[in-house]
Amino acid sequence: MVDPMNLTETPTSAPALRIDNPATGEHVGTVPVSSPADVGAAADRARAAQPAWEGLGIRQRRRVLARFHDLLFERQGEILDTVQRESGKTRREALGELLAIAGTARYYLAHGEGYLASESHAGASPFITGARVVYRPHGVVGFITPWNYPFILSIGDALPALLAGNAVVIKPSELTPLSAELARTLLVDSGLAEDLVQLVHGYGAVGATLIEHVDYISFTGSVATGRKVAMAAAGRLIPSSLELGGKNPMIVLEGASLDDAVSGLMSGAFYNTGQTCIAVERVYVQSSIFDRFADLARRRTEELEIGWSLDWDIDVGSLISREHSDKVMGHIDDAVTRGATVLTGGERRPDLGPTFVAPTLLTGVEDSMELSCEETFGPVVALYPVADAEEAVARANDTAYGLNASVWTGDKRTSQALAQRIEAGSVGINSTLLIYATYDVPMGGVKQSGIGRRHGRPGIRRFTRSQSIVDSVAKGGGYEGILTRITSQSRADKLARAFKLMRHIPGLR
Repeated sequence: MVDPMNLTETPTSAPALRIDNPATGEHVGTVPVSSPADVGAAADRARAAQPAWEGLGIRQRRRVLARFHDLLFERQGEILDTVQRESGKTRREALGELLAIAGTARYYLAHGEGYLASESHAGASPFITGARVVYRPHGVVGFITPWNYPFILSIGDALPALLAGNAVVIKPSELTPLSAELARTLLVDSGLAEDLVQLVHGYGAVGATLIEHVDYISFTGSVATGRKVAMAAAGRLIPSSLELGGKNPMIVLEGASLDDAVSGLMSGAFYNTGQTCIAVERVYVQSSIFDRFADLARRRTEELEIGWSLDWDIDVGSLISREHSDKVMGHIDDAVTRGATVLTGGERRPDLGPTFVAPTLLTGVEDSMELSCEETFGPVVALYPVADAEEAVARANDTAYGLNASVWTGDKRTSQALAQRIEAGSVGINSTLLIYATYDVPMGGVKQSGIGRRHGRPGIRRFTRSQSIVDSVAKGGGYEGILTRITSQSRADKLARAFKLMRHIPGLR
């Protein structure tokens, strides 16, 4: 994940952030910059409101989430317009954000109560003691979110946090705060008390201040900033979760459907103009099919419609800013200067504007090139021929990142075996970005791609602290009381025999 945030700097002292459409330059909104006092006050309001929210119980909290889900579709036009205008993405991609939020809401409406239910466990001494675990909210959860998916990532993780009984304070990217503002409005319109969801705006220093006031911090962004977030959280001894960058590989071997694999590449590499943490940036293709794959990928890439429109006719939209397009072009230019070959693209689209870069395929990318190992976070893919599956897996794992990967072989058993050898938090078989819509399994990274998981049981339990409650029927209520009851030889012998018998009881071995 690439982001512009620095936790120690505030680039401007301006009282407000001006938001412009990166595709057109049109001014689309303004939000006030939060001072340190504003951040503290927001956290205080959230903390004061949280106990009553927790006290409602999860079934009452579910009602708010259900109304929010329905409101997403009632006001979908407003949502899509807002997301598009501040991010420059296509209409279909904006719809994808809405559907992902709706899917997250539906999933936790169905499963959240079960995931947070108290659990009975065996005690220290069977028949004398018992135990259970309950899940309590942290209190106030802070979110520092990026610009590439301004609606999903500003509110998607906050939904399970709220359902678990927390209040939330969100610091959206300074480039795309309007989607978060709209999401908050929709939650309040759904019946959520205003103080339970707070927004603070500004640059990295605002995020740093937020960490000082919350009980848990969730961050999505770059590895460099993620390290700073982790250190700040550790300094306060509060838990955190970090979804960071990726240099995600795709493996295509003999037997795979080339048409399907290329279709997967088109969505996996160029969806959201490549500004996706789980996007494909490296493709390892078996040498015997490399030329056919590369030629088909080139032709399909050149068929993509590039531009910006509030209609449904565009495949690839704008990059987030001129600065980011400079960075993407820098990776391309460095590779070409050092000997890489451009199969298609490799240039800006000045006819569309300074933030548009043509979808690009390259070959001949060497390890010394920036494009080889650094996350590009744009519509750029390097294609590599490999001898066999062994080389493909070795090269796929030769990275500091480990977020997402995909395998295409034509044989399910082979794909499953290869997937388990890839060092990544998620691996798609005959799919690239499908993990994000698979709500029942956890999603996150290994190595430098982060810690923690969203979705599934871990996606809501991370916003809680477990509390173990043990009880005893022994006189005195403690361990000494238990020992007192088995002091006599006869009782000790009976207990020993009971333990031997219990070895045969499932779950007590």
